Amino acid sequence: MKVFVGEFICGGGLAHEPLDLLPDSMRREGHAMLRAIVEDLSEFAETVVIMEDRFESPSSQSNVVAFDASLPLWSQWAKAAKGCDAALIIAPESDGTLAKGVATLRAAGINVIAGSGDFLRVASDKLLAAQLWHNSGVPHPEFFAITDHRMIDEMRSCDRFVVKPRDGCGTQAIQIVDGFDNGLELMNDNSLMQKWVPGRNVSISLISSGAHQVFLPAVSQDITGGQCHYTGGSGPLGDDYQRRAHTIASRAVAAMPPTARGFVGVDLILGDRPGEDYVIEINPRLTTSYVGLRQMIHGNLAARLFDIETGPARCKASVESVHWTNDGVVTIDTAESVG
Repeated sequence: MKVFVGEFICGGGLAHEPLDLLPDSMRREGHAMLRAIVEDLSEFAETVVIMEDRFESPSSQSNVVAFDASLPLWSQWAKAAKGCDAALIIAPESDGTLAKGVATLRAAGINVIAGSGDFLRVASDKLLAAQLWHNSGVPHPEFFAITDHRMIDEMRSCDRFVVKPRDGCGTQAIQIVDGFDNGLELMNDNSLMQKWVPGRNVSISLISSGAHQVFLPAVSQDITGGQCHYTGGSGPLGDDYQRRAHTIASRAVAAMPPTARGFVGVDLILGDRPGEDYVIEINPRLTTSYVGLRQMIHGNLAARLFDIETGPARCKASVESVHWTNDGVVTIDTAESVG
């Protein structure tokens, strides 16, 4: 088996940005995800990776194709992926980047392990996802958009809000404000304002091969309050949080249009009791938590994409024993320190 892996930051997506102007955490986060997935894939497949020469190769076992900054991005990815059995794309939803990459490679006849059709469209637009979940009865915070005022009365009675891009990636460009009018000043056609809800920041990942789907353990997200900046995570969470996360995430994914495939991350807020749990957004791509999840689970997570491994994900780590930073540095508590 031969698998192409394209990671946007290291693979030419920011080729014209000076390296010293790219946020260090962004570069390291992208490289950490790339390195982790390539290491797992290399256990059962030959991997092909397209890379700028200013970045370190993710693995000595990869076939690295040099990126040429003078040529178009996606055509180089399609050429590098030609002859591969499948392709994985690690790219942001912003500016339609992920959708463009998936569409270009599929148009070239390449089997891209990613969501399809309306699933990818809705998952890449936080307003469309919010509208769908509310229409489906899935718990989601009240929201406001320039084109959707349905909850304006409820929103005006709230005190605190989160303003974010509709196509944002991770916690980039998210602002927390007090007062509806202050939030309104930050809004534009590409913005979504949500009611701020208290609780624990949690994510749970789904792996879908197309034939099988399995949820991985729910984990905690470390997010700084003032700037709403993701700094890493830890897990697995305890049994009660696992049940609650699985319940609400299952409802959120079931409400989505077809077809979920590949890695899907669901961000949640879990409150003091189940009735205060909310789904916040869905990410139709690999997320940074993969670097920690692969240390929690028996077997090879990437192998599940190809049905080489199936069945429930069996956890091998103690509660809250695996920790990682936003740039992919993983630490694991010893049995002595956990117990």
